[in-house]
Amino acid sequence: MTIRVVLADDHVLMRQGVSQMLNANPDISVVGECDDGVALIAAVLKLSPDVILMDISMPRMSGLVAIDKILSQRSDAKILVLSMHNEVEYIEAMRDAGAKGYILKESSGESLVEAIKKVAANKTCFPDELTRSSSDQCQKHVSPLSVLTRREREVFFLVAAGNTSKKIAELLDMSLKTAENHRSNIYKKLNLSSSAELIRMAGKAGLLE
Repeated sequence: MTIRVVLADDHVLMRQGVSQMLNANPDISVVGECDDGVALIAAVLKLSPDVILMDISMPRMSGLVAIDKILSQRSDAKILVLSMHNEVEYIEAMRDAGAKGYILKESSGESLVEAIKKVAANKTCFPDELTRSSSDQCQKHVSPLSVLTRREREVFFLVAAGNTSKKIAELLDMSLKTAENHRSNIYKKLNLSSSAELIRMAGKAGLLE
C-alpha cells in the first residue's frame, strides 16, 4: 500500500523538492504540506497520514512542541524528523519527545525513502554513525524531557520561550494555579529555582529551537 506522508518545512524550495522526490516514488504519496507547526497539527488531525515528516525549526510552533501536541492527540502517530542539526542533543531530544526517526537534510533521496518506509513499518530509524560516534555522550546526556509528563513538557517549552504563568494558563486553557503547579513541579524535577535557569538548561540541551 502507498505510504501517505504529511510534510512540514518552512523553507519552500526544500519542501517542494522533497515533495517532488517522494511523489516520484510509487510507494509514497505526499498528501499534505505545511510551513509551520500549527498547520502541521491541523493537517495530521485531518489527513491521518502514515508518516509525518517534519523539520525542527518552524514558525509559530517548534517541532518539539508540535511532536508533543500531535502525540497527545494521536498516540500512534509515526514521526520522522528531517533536520540539518547533527548534534547528539537534538537527536536525543527528538527521541525522548517520541519521534520514531531522525534523518539529516544532507542525506540522499534513497536514504530518506528508506527511513520513511522503516518508520511506516513502526521501526525506529536514527543515524547509526552519529549515535555510534557519540555513544559516550549519549550515555551521559539525559534530556530534561525524559523526566517530565507530556503536559509538563508543554509548559517547559512555554517557560523557555519567556512566557509568564498567566500567559501559559491562557495558551493551554488551564487555571493560573494549575499553570503555577506545573511550573513548580518542573523546577523540582529538574532541580531548578528560576525560569532563567530553565532557559539556560534548555539552551545547553539544544531545546531552544
